Amino acid sequence: MYFTPERNERLARKLFRHIAETSTDRVDEIFEYDLSIYSCADTAKRECTQIFEKAPMMAAHANQIATPGSFITVQLNRSNVIVTRKADGTVGAYLNVCRHRGSRLVGAAAGQRNRFTCPYHGWTYTNDGKLRGIGFADSFGMKPNDEKNLVALPVEERHGFIWIVENPNGSIDVKAHLGEGMDQALGEYGLDKWFFYKAHVFDFPQNWKVMMDGLIDGYHVQFLHGATISPYFYPNMMGIEVFGHNALWGNPRRKMQELADHPPERAPPLDRYAIIGNLFVPNAVMVMHPHHIEFWTVYQNPDNTGACRVHLRYLTPKGEHDARGIEILDKNWKIATDAIINEDVPVGNGIQASAAMPHAGKVCLGRNEVTNQLFHRAYRAYMDAA
Repeated sequence: MYFTPERNERLARKLFRHIAETSTDRVDEIFEYDLSIYSCADTAKRECTQIFEKAPMMAAHANQIATPGSFITVQLNRSNVIVTRKADGTVGAYLNVCRHRGSRLVGAAAGQRNRFTCPYHGWTYTNDGKLRGIGFADSFGMKPNDEKNLVALPVEERHGFIWIVENPNGSIDVKAHLGEGMDQALGEYGLDKWFFYKAHVFDFPQNWKVMMDGLIDGYHVQFLHGATISPYFYPNMMGIEVFGHNALWGNPRRKMQELADHPPERAPPLDRYAIIGNLFVPNAVMVMHPHHIEFWTVYQNPDNTGACRVHLRYLTPKGEHDARGIEILDKNWKIATDAIINEDVPVGNGIQASAAMPHAGKVCLGRNEVTNQLFHRAYRAYMDAA
């Protein structure tokens, strides 16, 4: 059960009411914005500094570096980063760049090392970022010194996730970034005790915001996923809790009708009767199922405004799985990725093509598109910030 009894009851009341009334949560007004935000190169350039190098990125799950000396390399928006568990158990994040000639320091995706040695000229760094060795230091003319340590990025471990700010001169406060309500909800989930299962990085020919729009949209399911996902869910129906720019929500499955006679305060855990979604602005989404979580992060392709990089990780409550458990997880992985690749992505590619047209006009988000409005209002706030 992800929710406390109190949150489970609140969301159950909403969803029971929506099922009885064939309704959904709504906001007060329509929201519009220019379609060109998906194709404008100047807009994309500003996003780098206003969003991706200012806000904490939900970069990894803590279990990916579970023990001292473990590390992963993570591609953020424009920077490749070494994320490592130091000897004292804290987390360090460093640009994956040797301070000698700029070579990629670590090529592996993950591993166990207390030192990182550059393959080019043998410069060696400890996993707290300190330069400790220079190949042929006497003839090179310099000894290891702190000025040539790895470039450290602001990093924080909170609620089972590793958060990183891509700008080394930035600051990080994840609780303030999430806001009190979303920070409390994420803490209640207990995901610091969960495990990393598998991951994949996708490259899609559409702007990152188009991809985010699809991941948080509950309005399109009946139409776009009519033959695959739609038969199992009530259409155009979401019960939402909004926390500033962030939110969690439930999309009720049709099997929730089985609970029609249950008072909300006695409703069983809703994760078996609804898909639980979470928006963590600016670029992360979690979709919570009974036995696994889809953890999505979406970045720009800095070289192409009309493309994005999407990182999907699966998290599970157990670290080991029998053959049946693996079969179920892999089946759900295929369902999720097939729906995205075969149904969502082609529509998103069409939106991207429209955004490149000079007179395509504005996007119009309806009152029922609460999470999409929330995302785009947050996006506008980031872009308008000083």
